[in-house]
Amino acid sequence: MRNITGQAVVGDDLFGRDYEVGQLWEKLERGEHILMLAPRRVGKTSLMLELQRAPRPDWDVIYLDLESGDSPADCFAAILAGLADHPKYRSWLETIPFRESVGKVLRGLSASADFGVVQVEIKRALAGDWEHAAVQLHGRLARLPDGGARLVLVLDELPILVSRVLKTDTGGAEAGALLSRLREMRQAPDLRNRVLTLVGGSIGLEGILRRAGLSGMINDLSPLRVKSWDRPTAVAFLSKLGQDNEFPLGDGHIDQMLDLLREPVPYHVQLLFSEVHQASRGIPGDVTPEAIERCFRERLAGTSGTSHLDHQAVRLETTLTEQEREMAQVILGRAGRSKNGANVTDVRSQPGQNERLFLSVIRELEAEGYVECDEGVVRFRSNLLREWWRRNQPTARIR
Repeated sequence: MRNITGQAVVGDDLFGRDYEVGQLWEKLERGEHILMLAPRRVGKTSLMLELQRAPRPDWDVIYLDLESGDSPADCFAAILAGLADHPKYRSWLETIPFRESVGKVLRGLSASADFGVVQVEIKRALAGDWEHAAVQLHGRLARLPDGGARLVLVLDELPILVSRVLKTDTGGAEAGALLSRLREMRQAPDLRNRVLTLVGGSIGLEGILRRAGLSGMINDLSPLRVKSWDRPTAVAFLSKLGQDNEFPLGDGHIDQMLDLLREPVPYHVQLLFSEVHQASRGIPGDVTPEAIERCFRERLAGTSGTSHLDHQAVRLETTLTEQEREMAQVILGRAGRSKNGANVTDVRSQPGQNERLFLSVIRELEAEGYVECDEGVVRFRSNLLREWWRRNQPTARIR
């Protein structure tokens, strides 16, 4: 098993997720459309790509990354490009009576066409009329042969695309139209149990739509929550990773690493293993408690860890309003002072505190995996994120 940091992992490198993969397939087999709920870096995309890598018999899975999109046209251009990129659907797609500009792009594809280029060309050919293409696609999908393979469209990072659409002048109407069209396809009797959708993202779609008054657009999706590893799984991972890479770690070292992290987010566990391996030059005998502590404090929680953790601050800018961000900074700043967190009563009693806003932001921070609230205390779930936030966020240092 390889230690792959920063990239999705599949196959033999995907560890401890057999249950989640099984749950995804069970829901799909029952004909359910899925909303995958997961904090960042727990392996959401890896699970999606694993479905595509090893689909069950009589299933086709097409994975689509919508992170760079900012319009409904980007969503449907990606779907069309994904179908065109699949050898089974390429010739079938060419028979759809799209407008001539789209048909010309599809007919001109070669087997080696670059997916990204195709997506850009299709979006340009749509010329803003993405809804017409969506209707045509729906009609053609309804004529897929009975008894053939069932199709799963994986829409990764749809929440980011929707959040960008909502920030435009006509964002509410555009986002509503996109979500309505996707919902219509999910609920259409002629597509039922034949074309399924799996939606996921690194920011929560529920919170974005709740603030925009569009929550009803996804109430037909079946939620599936993906959490960080539990402690035994993280221990097993580090043991196997060490053995497979000729860098065995003692039980005491593994316990120390996981104690420092507190929440065993898969990506964070991988990062700490990588830093300890580098610091000791791959020599197991050079691993000491002091070295592990330095790797955690200086390499990951210090300024050098910014490239790995800065997205946590950026996400707040993407998902929250300015007023909500200010409240979130107060909450995280106070909670970050101690590994044990802060008393909720103390945090919510700040001068000028808006009770309704406070409760809304707390709920959002819990849903996004930043904090947990238990017995009147709010604390960071991840001690690594807490340490990094305390050291590197200016507002955290002055609260």
